[in-house]
Amino acid sequence: MANYITTSTTKPTTANTSLRLEDKVMIGADADPLVALHVTGETYVTTNITAYYSSDISLKDNIRPIESAIFKVKQIRGVEFDWNEKSTEIQQEKGHDVGLIAQEVEKVLPEVVQIREDGIKAIAYEKVVPLLVEAIKEQQTLIEDLSNRIKSLEER
Repeated sequence: MANYITTSTTKPTTANTSLRLEDKVMIGADADPLVALHVTGETYVTTNITAYYSSDISLKDNIRPIESAIFKVKQIRGVEFDWNEKSTEIQQEKGHDVGLIAQEVEKVLPEVVQIREDGIKAIAYEKVVPLLVEAIKEQQTLIEDLSNRIKSLEER
């Protein structure tokens, strides 16, 4: 059985309130959280959020390079766009922006696209970086091969 803390925001306070919990926290839902902090609904943060993904080799099996990275990158468009009214209703985004299209990314790297509870698709942008790294390496190999071919033709 979970412990619950209820607070009131209607009574004025003169001091900041601090809350320290040594277990898991769920905000906006009625289930026991599976992770340290589970927030259902919008979150507005006024300063930086720092997060790290564990990337140690000891945590990974079946390691292999991403194949055909350039081919995959070419299937994804980097786009400029303006957020529409629906976006302000669900995530408070406004104005001109740049990004990717989740449906296009999903065809290439389905593991980086998540479907939110409201059915809207979202991209874990940080997980696109490995694809870009491998695409740059493929391009560099092509550039070096072409440079060597040009050199050999010039030497003739």
